Amino acid sequence: MAEKTDYMAQAKAQMDAWTTEMKTLQAKMMEAGTKNQDQMKKQMDDLKDQRDHMQKHMEELAAANMEAMKEIQATMQGAWQEMEKSMEAARKKFMGG
Repeated sequence: MAEKTDYMAQAKAQMDAWTTEMKTLQAKMMEAGTKNQDQMKKQMDDLKDQRDHMQKHMEELAAANMEAMKEIQATMQGAWQEMEKSMEAARKKFMGG
């Protein structure tokens, strides 16, 4: 079960990092002024939805037995990649790089 514990610790650390980064991006959005805020708000809402989806997967993983864990991990990997793509797009938009 150590593998599951390690995976959960990694997943939680990544979720915490994304949450912190999303707060930074939200602050940048507030600085952007009203011109771009609507589009940026939609992107932030999408990021929050994706993060919430990842949180749900983590909760399922925590409750899963070993066989189910493998299936949930595979699903999480795809969601993880999508979240990272979204974060990268947000970084470019909000941070200019």
